[in-house]
Amino acid sequence: MPIRLIHGASFDPATTELLGLAYERACEDVGSDVTVREALARRIIEAAKRGERDLQKLTNYGLGKIHRLTEAV
Repeated sequence: MPIRLIHGASFDPATTELLGLAYERACEDVGSDVTVREALARRIIEAAKRGERDLQKLTNYGLGKIHRLTEAV
């Protein structure tokens, strides 16, 4: 069953690939809980909607390691 997370957002192919990489990296640090993984995805997408395109920052923001998009990695 697909999870719909990108409501009202569209990204170019390169950014979509970047989001997938950030999500995969973030998932390496968490278990298999679907709710946690969904929260990761939402946070990564939120950062991308705001213009973030740095893989490490997207990953860290998804994991909650940084709480504002302007924080350094």
